[in-house]
Amino acid sequence: MNSLTGSRVDHQGKTFIIGHAGRLYEPHTSVDAWGRTRHTQKRTKYRIVACKCGQCFVAHDARLKTCEACKAHAQPARCARRAIEIKPLLADCMICGRPLAAQRRTKIYCSRACQQHAYRQRHGKSSISGT
Repeated sequence: MNSLTGSRVDHQGKTFIIGHAGRLYEPHTSVDAWGRTRHTQKRTKYRIVACKCGQCFVAHDARLKTCEACKAHAQPARCARRAIEIKPLLADCMICGRPLAAQRRTKIYCSRACQQHAYRQRHGKSSISGT
């Protein structure tokens, strides 16, 4: 058993208990039915992680790799980069051949009229209904 297991660590105003495998737990104090005070570990596991900027922060999830300040700084740059990467899809209408800027990859007709014309061609119906 590790000699540090069960010891308390203070980090940025919060107190944590070192558990097995070096995991950090938030201490939980409860009083049982006989009035005895019990100090237990909450199930929530924490980690103290060093960010790229050099600041240490408490990670509540294993996926957290950066502190809040770095995350807030990187978010606008990531959004701008994604906006530049998205290019409009250029295609031509399958019926009339007019260019159309497709909002989605599956758009192949420029208007509902061309879509209806294509439907009538596929199903062998005339484009002008007779009376």
